[in-house]
Amino acid sequence: MAINARQLVFSYSRSKRVLDRVSCSIERGAITAIVGPNGAGKSTLLRLLAGVRAPSSGAVSVDGEELRSITAEQRAARIAYLAQRATLAFDFDVARVIGFGRHASGAGGAEDRALERFAMRELASVPFGTLSVGQQQRVSLARVWAQLDGVENGYLLADEPCASMDPKFAHEAMIALRELADRGIGVGVVLHDLSAACTLADRAIVLDERGKLLSEGDAGGSLDETTLSRVFGVGMRRREVEGLGTVVGVAPTG
Repeated sequence: MAINARQLVFSYSRSKRVLDRVSCSIERGAITAIVGPNGAGKSTLLRLLAGVRAPSSGAVSVDGEELRSITAEQRAARIAYLAQRATLAFDFDVARVIGFGRHASGAGGAEDRALERFAMRELASVPFGTLSVGQQQRVSLARVWAQLDGVENGYLLADEPCASMDPKFAHEAMIALRELADRGIGVGVVLHDLSAACTLADRAIVLDERGKLLSEGDAGGSLDETTLSRVFGVGMRRREVEGLGTVVGVAPTG
């Protein structure tokens, strides 16, 4: 069971094609990292998979059902989408923002469980807009956690979910994503941190600068040195470091 994309094309204008015939999948029970250079269409792909945007051509299906045939309410009960930056029309407090996720899942107590899971009870009455960007990301992650509370056949699609978090909270966020995948949730996550992608992900989708699919499959094979060097246009090195896991960086020159 998976979210499957077939030959997705997306253009903002006739002269600007962002994604070019991309076919890929987000599988249940696994974490799939979506990586690529700036402008590769990673965030756009995530929006198409979540049904936030419609492709110019191609199609997306969820567990064999066409995404476009699913109502917004049905989609929210199966797919949680976490944007890179959350925006709110009104300055709701943290508990209310997390509670938005509970409305999708309908799970009683989901808000309280999310507050507890992410250690944010002391922030429950704080207006969301007064928080730092990193704190807002924690609240947003708790919201989608509540949205998937009790869901057994769901998906989380997250765009750089911990880019602004302190190392402690970023680490905890990665643990939370693994917990969801271990529970059977399909997790698709856009990451710029290649070390985190290699350490965290079971699978990977690699897009090149033209919005084309360069590689998809097991993270170990799709995020190897050859592929990473090709897609980023610079020599990359990947090493296993005891106590740290996989470390990826630009190869020294000279």
